Amino acid sequence: MTGVRRGRPTVGAGDAAELALRCAALLRGGVLPARAVVLACADPPDARAVGGQRGRGGTAGLGYAGIAERIADGCSPSESLAGCGAPEWRVLAVAWRLAEQSGAPLAPALHRIGTALRGLEQLRARRAVLLAGPRATVRLVSALPPLALLLGALLGFDPVPVLLSSLGAALLAAGTLLLAAGVAWGRALLRQLEREDCVAGIELELVWVALGGGAPPGAAALRAADAIDAFGAEWVPFAAFERSGALAAAVAAAQSTGAPLQRLLLEEAVAARARAQARLEQGAERLGVRVLVPMGVCVLPAFIVLGVLPVLIAMLGA
Repeated sequence: MTGVRRGRPTVGAGDAAELALRCAALLRGGVLPARAVVLACADPPDARAVGGQRGRGGTAGLGYAGIAERIADGCSPSESLAGCGAPEWRVLAVAWRLAEQSGAPLAPALHRIGTALRGLEQLRARRAVLLAGPRATVRLVSALPPLALLLGALLGFDPVPVLLSSLGAALLAAGTLLLAAGVAWGRALLRQLEREDCVAGIELELVWVALGGGAPPGAAALRAADAIDAFGAEWVPFAAFERSGALAAAVAAAQSTGAPLQRLLLEEAVAARARAQARLEQGAERLGVRVLVPMGVCVLPAFIVLGVLPVLIAMLGA
Protein backbone atom coordinates (compact mmCIF):
# COMPACT_ATOMS: atom_id res chain seq x y z
CA MET A 1 0.00 0.00 0.00
CA THR A 2 1.11 3.53 -0.61
CA GLY A 3 0.87 5.83 2.35
CA VAL A 4 1.04 9.45 3.35
CA ARG A 5 3.45 11.26 5.62
CA ARG A 6 2.79 10.50 9.27
CA GLY A 7 5.56 12.39 10.95
CA ARG A 8 3.40 15.26 12.18
CA PRO A 9 1.81 15.21 15.64
CA THR A 10 -1.32 13.09 15.69
CA VAL A 11 -4.69 14.45 16.69
CA GLY A 12 -6.92 12.59 19.12
CA ALA A 13 -8.53 9.72 17.22
CA GLY A 14 -12.03 10.53 18.45
CA ASP A 15 -11.81 14.05 17.03
CA ALA A 16 -12.10 12.71 13.47
CA ALA A 17 -15.84 12.21 13.94
CA GLU A 18 -16.35 15.70 15.35
CA LEU A 19 -14.32 17.32 12.59
CA ALA A 20 -16.22 15.40 9.89
CA LEU A 21 -19.60 16.50 11.29
CA ARG A 22 -18.40 20.08 11.65
CA CYS A 23 -17.13 20.16 8.05
CA ALA A 24 -20.45 18.72 6.86
CA ALA A 25 -22.31 21.55 8.58
CA LEU A 26 -20.00 24.16 7.08
CA LEU A 27 -20.35 22.67 3.60
CA ARG A 28 -24.14 22.80 3.87
CA GLY A 29 -23.73 26.49 4.65
CA GLY A 30 -21.95 27.07 1.34
CA VAL A 31 -18.32 27.03 2.51
CA LEU A 32 -15.79 25.59 0.06
CA PRO A 33 -14.27 22.20 1.06
CA ALA A 34 -10.71 23.32 1.80
CA ARG A 35 -11.96 26.39 3.65
CA ALA A 36 -14.34 24.21 5.68
CA VAL A 37 -11.44 22.09 6.94
CA VAL A 38 -9.43 25.19 7.89
CA LEU A 39 -12.38 26.70 9.74
CA ALA A 40 -13.08 23.43 11.54
CA CYS A 41 -9.44 23.19 12.58
CA ALA A 42 -9.48 26.78 13.82
CA ASP A 43 -12.17 25.81 16.35
CA PRO A 44 -11.33 22.16 17.07
CA PRO A 45 -13.74 19.99 19.09
CA ASP A 46 -11.29 19.57 21.98
CA ALA A 47 -11.02 23.34 22.37
CA ARG A 48 -14.75 23.45 23.08
CA ALA A 49 -14.76 20.48 25.45
CA VAL A 50 -13.57 20.39 29.04
CA GLY A 51 -10.24 18.62 29.23
CA GLY A 52 -9.92 18.04 25.48
CA GLN A 53 -8.30 14.98 23.92
CA ARG A 54 -4.69 15.74 24.79
CA GLY A 55 -4.02 12.37 26.35
CA ARG A 56 -4.55 10.36 23.22
CA GLY A 57 -1.73 11.18 20.89
CA GLY A 58 0.07 14.41 21.57
CA THR A 59 -1.24 17.92 21.97
CA ALA A 60 -4.44 18.10 20.00
CA GLY A 61 -3.98 21.73 19.01
CA LEU A 62 -0.67 20.92 17.31
CA GLY A 63 -2.37 18.20 15.27
CA TYR A 64 -5.17 20.47 14.08
CA ALA A 65 -2.61 23.12 13.20
CA GLY A 66 -0.83 20.46 11.16
CA ILE A 67 -3.98 19.83 9.08
CA ALA A 68 -4.33 23.53 8.30
CA GLU A 69 -0.60 23.79 7.54
CA ARG A 70 -0.73 20.94 5.04
CA ILE A 71 -3.66 22.56 3.26
CA ALA A 72 -1.75 25.85 3.17
CA ASP A 73 1.23 24.00 1.66
CA GLY A 74 -0.95 22.87 -1.23
CA CYS A 75 -2.07 19.42 -0.07
CA SER A 76 -5.62 18.36 -0.80
CA PRO A 77 -8.04 18.09 2.15
CA SER A 78 -8.04 14.30 1.94
CA GLU A 79 -4.23 14.09 2.07
CA SER A 80 -4.14 16.59 4.94
CA LEU A 81 -6.62 14.53 6.96
CA ALA A 82 -4.78 11.27 6.28
CA GLY A 83 -1.58 12.81 7.62
CA CYS A 84 -3.00 12.79 11.18
CA GLY A 85 -1.93 9.17 11.50
CA ALA A 86 -4.82 7.43 13.29
CA PRO A 87 -6.95 4.88 11.37
CA GLU A 88 -10.09 7.01 11.79
CA TRP A 89 -8.48 9.87 9.91
CA ARG A 90 -7.48 7.62 7.02
CA VAL A 91 -11.06 6.36 6.73
CA LEU A 92 -12.28 9.96 6.68
CA ALA A 93 -9.67 10.79 4.02
CA VAL A 94 -10.86 7.89 1.86
CA ALA A 95 -14.47 9.10 2.07
CA TRP A 96 -13.40 12.64 1.15
CA ARG A 97 -11.36 11.41 -1.81
CA LEU A 98 -14.23 9.21 -3.06
CA ALA A 99 -16.71 12.08 -2.89
CA GLU A 100 -14.34 14.32 -4.86
CA GLN A 101 -13.56 11.68 -7.50
CA SER A 102 -17.12 10.50 -8.02
CA GLY A 103 -18.81 13.88 -7.85
CA ALA A 104 -20.98 12.79 -4.94
CA PRO A 105 -22.27 15.42 -2.49
CA LEU A 106 -19.52 15.86 0.07
CA ALA A 107 -21.60 17.03 3.03
CA PRO A 108 -23.81 13.89 3.27
CA ALA A 109 -20.75 11.68 2.88
CA LEU A 110 -18.90 13.41 5.71
CA HIS A 111 -21.98 13.35 7.92
CA ARG A 112 -22.43 9.63 7.36
CA ILE A 113 -18.78 8.77 8.04
CA GLY A 114 -18.68 11.12 11.03
CA THR A 115 -21.74 9.42 12.51
CA ALA A 116 -20.12 6.01 12.00
CA LEU A 117 -16.90 7.14 13.70
CA ARG A 118 -18.88 8.62 16.60
CA GLY A 119 -20.55 5.23 16.99
CA LEU A 120 -17.08 3.71 17.35
CA GLU A 121 -16.33 6.09 20.22
CA GLN A 122 -19.52 4.99 21.94
CA LEU A 123 -18.52 1.38 21.39
CA ARG A 124 -15.12 2.06 22.97
CA ALA A 125 -16.78 3.60 26.01
CA ARG A 126 -19.05 0.57 26.33
CA ARG A 127 -16.06 -1.75 26.04
CA ALA A 128 -14.20 0.13 28.77
CA VAL A 129 -17.16 -0.46 31.10
CA LEU A 130 -17.37 -4.14 30.22
CA LEU A 131 -13.63 -4.69 30.71
CA ALA A 132 -13.48 -2.89 34.07
CA GLY A 133 -14.35 -6.09 35.94
CA PRO A 134 -11.75 -8.41 34.33
CA ARG A 135 -9.09 -5.68 34.60
CA ALA A 136 -9.81 -5.25 38.32
CA THR A 137 -9.63 -9.03 38.77
CA VAL A 138 -6.14 -9.14 37.25
CA ARG A 139 -4.92 -6.32 39.48
CA LEU A 140 -6.43 -7.76 42.66
CA VAL A 141 -5.18 -11.32 42.22
CA SER A 142 -1.73 -10.09 41.15
CA ALA A 143 -1.41 -8.23 44.45
CA LEU A 144 -2.05 -11.35 46.59
CA PRO A 145 1.56 -12.69 46.81
CA PRO A 146 3.12 -9.47 48.18
CA LEU A 147 0.12 -8.99 50.46
CA ALA A 148 0.66 -12.49 51.86
CA LEU A 149 4.30 -11.66 52.64
CA LEU A 150 3.24 -8.45 54.36
CA LEU A 151 0.61 -10.29 56.38
CA GLY A 152 3.16 -12.87 57.50
CA ALA A 153 5.52 -10.13 58.64
CA LEU A 154 2.71 -8.40 60.57
CA LEU A 155 1.88 -11.69 62.34
CA GLY A 156 5.47 -11.94 63.53
CA PHE A 157 6.77 -14.55 61.10
CA ASP A 158 9.36 -12.55 59.17
CA PRO A 159 9.80 -14.20 55.73
CA VAL A 160 12.66 -11.91 54.69
CA PRO A 161 15.47 -14.13 56.10
CA VAL A 162 13.90 -17.12 54.36
CA LEU A 163 13.85 -15.26 51.04
CA LEU A 164 17.50 -14.28 51.49
CA SER A 165 18.54 -17.93 51.84
CA SER A 166 19.35 -20.23 48.91
CA LEU A 167 15.97 -21.93 49.18
CA GLY A 168 14.28 -18.56 49.40
CA ALA A 169 16.11 -17.36 46.29
CA ALA A 170 14.75 -20.36 44.37
CA LEU A 171 11.24 -19.69 45.70
CA LEU A 172 11.54 -16.01 44.83
CA ALA A 173 12.68 -16.73 41.29
CA ALA A 174 9.97 -19.34 40.67
CA GLY A 175 7.23 -17.22 42.21
CA THR A 176 8.25 -14.08 40.35
CA LEU A 177 8.31 -15.98 37.07
CA LEU A 178 4.85 -17.44 37.68
CA LEU A 179 3.45 -14.09 38.75
CA ALA A 180 4.88 -12.29 35.73
CA ALA A 181 3.59 -14.98 33.38
CA GLY A 182 0.10 -14.82 34.88
CA VAL A 183 -0.09 -11.04 34.72
CA ALA A 184 1.22 -10.99 31.14
CA TRP A 185 -1.25 -13.70 30.13
CA GLY A 186 -4.20 -11.86 31.67
CA ARG A 187 -3.21 -8.55 30.09
CA ALA A 188 -2.77 -10.25 26.72
CA LEU A 189 -6.37 -11.46 26.92
CA LEU A 190 -7.50 -7.92 27.68
CA ARG A 191 -5.45 -6.43 24.83
CA GLN A 192 -6.84 -9.01 22.41
CA LEU A 193 -10.31 -7.58 22.91
CA GLU A 194 -9.08 -3.98 23.06
CA ARG A 195 -7.37 -4.30 19.66
CA GLU A 196 -10.67 -4.97 17.89
CA ASP A 197 -11.06 -1.32 16.90
CA CYS A 198 -12.77 -0.79 13.59
CA VAL A 199 -16.00 0.51 12.15
CA ALA A 200 -17.85 -2.61 11.07
CA GLY A 201 -19.36 -2.30 7.61
CA ILE A 202 -17.43 0.85 6.75
CA GLU A 203 -16.63 -0.54 3.30
CA LEU A 204 -20.36 -0.49 2.52
CA GLU A 205 -20.61 3.20 3.36
CA LEU A 206 -17.50 4.02 1.35
CA VAL A 207 -19.02 2.34 -1.71
CA TRP A 208 -22.23 4.24 -0.94
CA VAL A 209 -20.21 7.46 -1.18
CA ALA A 210 -18.70 6.36 -4.50
CA LEU A 211 -22.17 5.54 -5.84
CA GLY A 212 -23.37 9.06 -5.03
CA GLY A 213 -21.91 10.39 -8.28
CA GLY A 214 -23.83 7.93 -10.44
CA ALA A 215 -21.08 5.34 -11.01
CA PRO A 216 -22.13 1.71 -11.56
CA PRO A 217 -21.59 -0.70 -8.64
CA GLY A 218 -18.48 -2.33 -10.12
CA ALA A 219 -16.76 0.97 -10.84
CA ALA A 220 -17.74 2.35 -7.42
CA ALA A 221 -16.28 -0.67 -5.62
CA LEU A 222 -13.07 -0.44 -7.66
CA ARG A 223 -12.76 3.27 -6.95
CA ALA A 224 -13.26 2.63 -3.23
CA ALA A 225 -10.61 -0.10 -3.22
CA ASP A 226 -8.13 2.20 -4.97
CA ALA A 227 -8.70 4.99 -2.44
CA ILE A 228 -8.34 2.56 0.46
CA ASP A 229 -5.03 1.37 -0.97
CA ALA A 230 -3.81 4.92 -1.60
CA PHE A 231 -4.31 6.00 2.01
CA GLY A 232 -3.52 2.69 3.69
CA ALA A 233 -6.87 2.47 5.50
CA GLU A 234 -6.18 -0.75 7.41
CA TRP A 235 -9.68 -0.86 8.88
CA VAL A 236 -11.10 -1.82 5.49
CA PRO A 237 -9.77 -5.26 4.46
CA PHE A 238 -9.70 -6.03 0.77
CA ALA A 239 -11.49 -9.30 1.59
CA ALA A 240 -14.62 -7.16 2.07
CA PHE A 241 -14.72 -6.68 -1.72
CA GLU A 242 -14.74 -10.40 -2.52
CA ARG A 243 -17.76 -12.15 -3.98
CA SER A 244 -18.59 -13.78 -0.67
CA GLY A 245 -18.72 -10.50 1.27
CA ALA A 246 -21.62 -8.38 2.42
CA LEU A 247 -20.98 -5.88 -0.37
CA ALA A 248 -21.42 -8.49 -3.10
CA ALA A 249 -24.53 -9.83 -1.34
CA ALA A 250 -26.07 -6.35 -1.23
CA VAL A 251 -25.33 -5.76 -4.92
CA ALA A 252 -26.84 -9.13 -5.84
CA ALA A 253 -29.95 -8.41 -3.76
CA ALA A 254 -30.39 -5.00 -5.40
CA GLN A 255 -30.04 -6.47 -8.87
CA SER A 256 -32.47 -9.32 -8.23
CA THR A 257 -35.15 -7.32 -6.43
CA GLY A 258 -34.76 -3.89 -8.00
CA ALA A 259 -34.32 -2.27 -4.58
CA PRO A 260 -32.12 0.85 -4.38
CA LEU A 261 -28.55 -0.31 -3.82
CA GLN A 262 -27.54 2.71 -1.77
CA ARG A 263 -30.31 2.11 0.76
CA LEU A 264 -29.36 -1.55 1.03
CA LEU A 265 -25.73 -0.63 1.65
CA LEU A 266 -26.60 1.72 4.49
CA GLU A 267 -28.99 -0.76 6.10
CA GLU A 268 -26.38 -3.51 5.91
CA ALA A 269 -23.75 -1.20 7.43
CA VAL A 270 -26.03 -0.48 10.39
CA ALA A 271 -26.71 -4.20 10.81
CA ALA A 272 -22.97 -4.96 10.69
CA ARG A 273 -22.30 -2.48 13.49
CA ALA A 274 -25.10 -3.96 15.59
CA ARG A 275 -23.56 -7.41 15.15
CA ALA A 276 -20.14 -6.02 16.09
CA GLN A 277 -21.53 -4.57 19.31
CA ALA A 278 -23.19 -7.88 20.16
CA ARG A 279 -19.88 -9.69 19.56
CA LEU A 280 -18.10 -7.18 21.79
CA GLU A 281 -20.49 -7.72 24.67
CA GLN A 282 -20.29 -11.50 24.29
CA GLY A 283 -16.49 -11.37 24.16
CA ALA A 284 -16.35 -9.19 27.28
CA GLU A 285 -18.61 -11.61 29.16
CA ARG A 286 -16.49 -14.57 28.13
CA LEU A 287 -13.35 -12.68 29.09
CA GLY A 288 -14.59 -12.43 32.65
CA VAL A 289 -14.31 -16.24 32.81
CA ARG A 290 -11.25 -16.69 30.58
CA VAL A 291 -9.15 -14.32 32.66
CA LEU A 292 -9.51 -16.72 35.59
CA VAL A 293 -7.44 -19.34 33.73
CA PRO A 294 -4.08 -17.49 33.97
CA MET A 295 -4.99 -16.49 37.51
CA GLY A 296 -5.47 -20.13 38.51
CA VAL A 297 -2.61 -21.58 36.49
CA CYS A 298 0.07 -18.98 37.28
CA VAL A 299 -0.91 -16.39 39.87
CA LEU A 300 -2.31 -18.67 42.55
CA PRO A 301 0.77 -20.96 42.43
CA ALA A 302 2.86 -17.80 42.65
CA PHE A 303 0.83 -16.83 45.72
CA ILE A 304 1.69 -20.17 47.33
CA VAL A 305 5.38 -20.01 46.36
CA LEU A 306 5.91 -16.34 47.28
CA GLY A 307 3.37 -15.76 50.00
CA VAL A 308 2.65 -19.04 51.78
CA LEU A 309 5.81 -21.14 51.68
CA PRO A 310 8.23 -18.44 52.99
CA VAL A 311 5.87 -17.68 55.90
CA LEU A 312 5.39 -21.40 56.58
CA ILE A 313 9.16 -22.02 56.58
CA ALA A 314 9.63 -19.02 58.91
CA MET A 315 6.98 -20.45 61.25
CA LEU A 316 8.63 -23.89 61.31
CA GLY A 317 12.03 -22.30 61.86
CA ALA A 318 10.71 -20.26 64.77
